[in-house]
Amino acid sequence: MRVRLLGPVDAVVGGVPVSISGQRRRAVLAVLALHGEGIVGTGRLIEAVWGGEAGGVSSNTLQSHMSALRRVLGDRNAIVARAPGYQLDHGTTDVTEARRLVARGECGADPEQNAATLRTALALWRDRSLIDVGGVAWLDEQAAALERLRTRAQLALIRARLALGEHAQLEPELERLALARPLDEQVHGQLMLALYRTGRQADALGVYRKLRTALADNLGIDPNQRLRELEIAILRQDPALDQSALAVRMLAGSSP
Repeated sequence: MRVRLLGPVDAVVGGVPVSISGQRRRAVLAVLALHGEGIVGTGRLIEAVWGGEAGGVSSNTLQSHMSALRRVLGDRNAIVARAPGYQLDHGTTDVTEARRLVARGECGADPEQNAATLRTALALWRDRSLIDVGGVAWLDEQAAALERLRTRAQLALIRARLALGEHAQLEPELERLALARPLDEQVHGQLMLALYRTGRQADALGVYRKLRTALADNLGIDPNQRLRELEIAILRQDPALDQSALAVRMLAGSSP
């Protein structure tokens, strides 16, 4: 059994997707799955699923959801009662797979393989994470964290593609990202590099100036050292900027 959280919450049993009816029931499954093999205490589980309404929820209500989930999953041992709560047994999640793939794609030495790995990771997202169980603080926080993982994978894929020399193809995507993330130093650094490599030195420097102003106005800070070094390299037309792997390493980890 595999629980899928990177989109609507459901499960894949025997290779067949199984839908889970009811937002609370999906939320119960999501909370258990997000704790991996850990035992989730009854009180913690109720708080995570019902939030401000947790005070009116009884253990019998929770037991009813567990019984229904076992029936839907077709396995009475899929969720086991273990003091002080419940545990999802012998199941995997798409989140675990995504984290593994993103970590591998970020650290590999071969940009082509990294790009393939990161595309596989990103394909696990079917929509916004936990899209159908929102509205409760803990689950909303988890959804936000999973979307940050998705962004991390997207930026790592861009780095890999820049290392492969795909700067011209990436320009439109990076321009959209820069508009959507006006304070993201890594995105703006990637855009600067892509623009420079397509002969748009003045535009690359304009991106830096716009980012510097935005950071000063909104956060009261200057661009980080990597971005300052990149600006200097662009001003000097440093030949190192045309060496894919070296230039891309200059941008690694430059997000705030």
